[in-house]
Amino acid sequence: MATDIWIHIEYQSRKKKYRYIHANVELNKARVYSLFGAIAGVRQVGYIDPIYEPRGLPDDITEETWKEYKDGGFHTASWLTSKELRECMDLVVKQYTTKYGFSEETVRKWLEPYEFIYKYMKNSDDEGEPSRMIFWFDN
Repeated sequence: MATDIWIHIEYQSRKKKYRYIHANVELNKARVYSLFGAIAGVRQVGYIDPIYEPRGLPDDITEETWKEYKDGGFHTASWLTSKELRECMDLVVKQYTTKYGFSEETVRKWLEPYEFIYKYMKNSDDEGEPSRMIFWFDN
């Protein structure tokens, strides 16, 4: 049975209140199980332990994100900053190139949807509006 990730991006406005950016259904279907292990300990493909234990949903989650989550029967909710997401992606690259012999180019290709998310978040951070990726899983 497949496991899907559900991703929502929020950013903190200059007024210090989080705002909802979006959820992209196509990104939510990007099943990179090794990354699921690195970000939350889910689907431990490649036996990559999470760098950050799942944190649950943030207390100040936006209403839009909460609506998506509350009735879904999901599990392992958490969130990451852009820096933390980058660390998890880099761990997957390191693991698969050094331990399993995959080329870096191949592994980075697997991670392209998450690279897109990272760049989007990093841009928001650089503009002075810190972002976070809120996510959970179903199966």
